[in-house]
Amino acid sequence: MLVAITKPHQQFPVPLTVADYEFSTSDDGDERGRVTLPPGYARSGVMTQIGDELFIYCTQLSKTIWRGQIERIEEARDGSITWHALGFGALQRDARISVVRNMDDMTRWKPVGSEFMPNSGYDSRGDLWEYEIVEAGGFPSIRIRTKRTFTISTNAPFFLAYLYEQPERYVFLSTNEQISVFLNSTTGLATGVWVTPVTAIPLPDAYTLTLGAFTSLTTNGVVSTTSCFGWVIGIRVNAGNETTAGATSATFRATINPQNINDALLASALIGRGGCCDIQLPSISPTKITKKDANLRDIIEQSLTTSVGYHRKRFLRDRPLPTVDFLTDSTLVWRFPETTRVTDVSKAPNRVYGQYRGYWTEHLTATTSITSLESRRQLAWRVASAGEYSSKVVADARRDEAAVALDRQIAPMTVELDNSRYELMMREGVTVPNWAADVSDYAIVPGYFRNAKIMSRTITRERTTYTVSFNPDDFVTALR
Repeated sequence: MLVAITKPHQQFPVPLTVADYEFSTSDDGDERGRVTLPPGYARSGVMTQIGDELFIYCTQLSKTIWRGQIERIEEARDGSITWHALGFGALQRDARISVVRNMDDMTRWKPVGSEFMPNSGYDSRGDLWEYEIVEAGGFPSIRIRTKRTFTISTNAPFFLAYLYEQPERYVFLSTNEQISVFLNSTTGLATGVWVTPVTAIPLPDAYTLTLGAFTSLTTNGVVSTTSCFGWVIGIRVNAGNETTAGATSATFRATINPQNINDALLASALIGRGGCCDIQLPSISPTKITKKDANLRDIIEQSLTTSVGYHRKRFLRDRPLPTVDFLTDSTLVWRFPETTRVTDVSKAPNRVYGQYRGYWTEHLTATTSITSLESRRQLAWRVASAGEYSSKVVADARRDEAAVALDRQIAPMTVELDNSRYELMMREGVTVPNWAADVSDYAIVPGYFRNAKIMSRTITRERTTYTVSFNPDDFVTALR
């Protein structure tokens, strides 16, 4: 039996035996919930208030199967009461933060003007120095060099800055901020580079920067600080006369925040921006993302380790906070009976392309066709992006991976179960309540020779509907 519990104003369970209801869950978590109590039972829910937490608990399974927050209450003329709730997945999806992890795009660095660094002891002289993007060691790098002859001063070289976008909602996802600098070469009077963090959010109407301590690097090195909102890098030089323009130079590249993400800091940051979930990640969980409005999906989908994937997770609803556990994939395998099935390719494009940043602007790769889908569509193509990436090489590779996955996939399908009887089975064939399976679990579908991944679930009074995919980690299931 399903019961509804609302906290903190109504602690006792309200049976849903005669209620009308619908609860949906996606791969982001619980989405939308609705409970309508008929006139004869509405009194049991009168204490519930807007903003209360809603738990849908299954007494047979002894666990919560849906969890959210009541956002709207309707009291009808006939005396019935309807609660409308948003699930933890919908609430968590709207929580967005500014993130900079493994940022190595050297085209994003901008020159620092003269007198932009007051009280630092240094100045940046763009009239004497210039910079360009070059290839060094197979990677895009920055070369700073003199552009005319002059007397070089040690405290007036040239600096570049990278500031985090929307710093007001930038969060620290590790115990410290880091920048790894790879010094390719120095010539002439150059001896290395200076590195310093931007320690305060710049004023919107000012150009000056508040900087921390300057660190001198004469070889490859890592600079750390407890907190910052960007970094400044400049050429380090000895004093002397520059007799030939361009003779003094430093070539380098940098990566900002290459370290692993701290899951406790990530959870706290998202909660501070409207999220509601605890998050559990493996200890080794680096990601590559630079985005001013990233949510949990954005961050996890850019993971650099194969042990972490957005569809490899479990939802734990009976903890103090709803928990999204990326530590292990679900081990549960359910068995569906022969029942109504709907094959759906509405989210599957037949042409894909990639996006990437160039020196001046953003670009698109060539479009790749998926023949198995394109040959079926008679009226119009369906075109979609495989995502935005840091370079053309990466964008081409991700586009090709998406095309292969789309070409090989078995179309996602929908399975409907009749709630008047138990139709869902455990792997061994024992029947259980039809809503026992959760999103991210696996399922055996009659007529198919590999397990499907459950991608969504909708529970109503009459039926429970599951959407399953046979390629849960491919490009299709990421489309919304």
